[in-house]
Amino acid sequence: MKNTVKLALLWLLVAVPLGWGIAKSVQKSLPLFSDRTRASAVSPK
Repeated sequence: MKNTVKLALLWLLVAVPLGWGIAKSVQKSLPLFSDRTRASAVSPK
């Protein structure tokens, strides 16, 4: 039982920062795929 709890805590120690990093990466990459950005890149100013 102790090993199971320790293993779960260690996985949380890894998974929480990893999930945060993935969420931030997705959030920052969303403007690359929006129509507004694509339209402004194609149309000349």
